Amino acid sequence: MNYFKYTIKNKETGKNLKEWLKSFNLAKNKINYLIDNKCITINDELVFKREFILKENDKVVIDVSNYEQIDYLPLRFNLDIVYEDDYILVVNKPSGVIIYPENKELSNTMANYIAYYYTKTNQNRTIRHVHRLDTDTTGCLVYAKDILTHSYLSNLFENSNVKKEYNALVYGIIEKSGKIDTSIGRNRHNNSMITTPNGLNALTLYKPLNYINNNTLLNVEIKTGRTHQIRVHMASIKHPLLGDTIYGKKDEYKRVMLHCSHIGFIHPVYKYWVDFFAEIPQDMKYIIGDNNENI
Repeated sequence: MNYFKYTIKNKETGKNLKEWLKSFNLAKNKINYLIDNKCITINDELVFKREFILKENDKVVIDVSNYEQIDYLPLRFNLDIVYEDDYILVVNKPSGVIIYPENKELSNTMANYIAYYYTKTNQNRTIRHVHRLDTDTTGCLVYAKDILTHSYLSNLFENSNVKKEYNALVYGIIEKSGKIDTSIGRNRHNNSMITTPNGLNALTLYKPLNYINNNTLLNVEIKTGRTHQIRVHMASIKHPLLGDTIYGKKDEYKRVMLHCSHIGFIHPVYKYWVDFFAEIPQDMKYIIGDNNENI
């Protein structure tokens, strides 16, 4: 059995059960299922009335087993786990791996690695990534362990209520911090993105950390989550990322030199801010050399 456990906070006192479930951005059909199928107990008593009024320190336990099962083929892999609790899993994604396969019968993706880890640790969980990283990009990747956590975190990411910072190696010298506030849209002529007034708003903040030969190591914070946002924005100011053959140039690097170093958000259950940091990978360390004291 899989359970979502929660203690009602002071500011939630007075909400009814339906309102509280909606606060997780949970879909109406799932709210109805959980209530109508008697999946919810409060202080060890079965509750199936939507109007039930919650009080501070009420102990809510929700049986979410109907929505939980390993749904990808497990593939043995030694995950670099950044953080784990009963609700979320944060891993340091390696380079060259996609998030999930187009066909669930295929393997060698992060979904398969997570499935193996859940199987090994006796966690019968559906594989739910909350956001995505490009195939080449390394770093913090967040998974939710149940439907309430997934709905809650997905809403945070979709509405940019998350802090996301990256390390990026770019061509050329950038001497000062700056921001790029330029909309991004799809290039109709090829499978890439471009800056365009007709696109979606995108805001990128960057700060130089160190210099390696004639290149710059940046700390980059994105306030929005557009496809290829950092790559497109940095190329738009003539500082493409090393290894970026789509928006930059062909070079000796085997991948785009981009790493998600930090993600922070309000925890779905504990309701305080949490920060997660992923160590920079060896290939970027090799390029940076001894110039990594500011990372």
